[in-house]
Amino acid sequence: MRLLARLPYDTIFATAYAFLKTNLALVAAALPLLAAFAFSGEPLAAWPFFVALSAVLGPAVAAAFGSFTGGSFWQSYRKRFGRSLAVGAAAAFAVIVLATDFRLALGTPFGAATPMLALLVVLVVVTATALLALDTRLTWRLVVAAAYLSVRKWYLSLANLAVLGVLAGAVVTKPAIGLFLLAGPALYVVWANTRHIVAALHS
Repeated sequence: MRLLARLPYDTIFATAYAFLKTNLALVAAALPLLAAFAFSGEPLAAWPFFVALSAVLGPAVAAAFGSFTGGSFWQSYRKRFGRSLAVGAAAAFAVIVLATDFRLALGTPFGAATPMLALLVVLVVVTATALLALDTRLTWRLVVAAAYLSVRKWYLSLANLAVLGVLAGAVVTKPAIGLFLLAGPALYVVWANTRHIVAALHS
């Protein structure tokens, strides 16, 4: 009986410790972006630079997803580095192009295209998230399938966007809380949702 009474506390402690390790590993993997942001006087003015540098988040997020399946963060990081960096870099490039077009279209006769550009940015983010959760060879067919499934299961994609938005806001406004408390649990929720989004690709 005493063992049963201690079991929930052991589980809670093990889960909290696992998230803490993941948080620390995420900080280490995303250090170039965090350091650049910390020493930047006007990060909003240099947003294309920071979006481009956010490509380093691809391997970090993919490694976190890999650790949630029972693997080691750094083993997953090494294994998925090239593929996930390519996903992160492609997504960052697409967001820069689309966001630039969005800004240029505002207040012009092309302003009607801004909702479509915003939706494309969202599609890029959710598709990249889905691809980072997969550990298979990257092909155009896989990219199209991930995009299709992200749209088909839009409610899970929107939930992921909400969680990522909250996490990003916490990291910017309360870095200690965002990085050392929320990062692991937030990405776990995103990973759990994304597993359902891409489930058809595993069948």
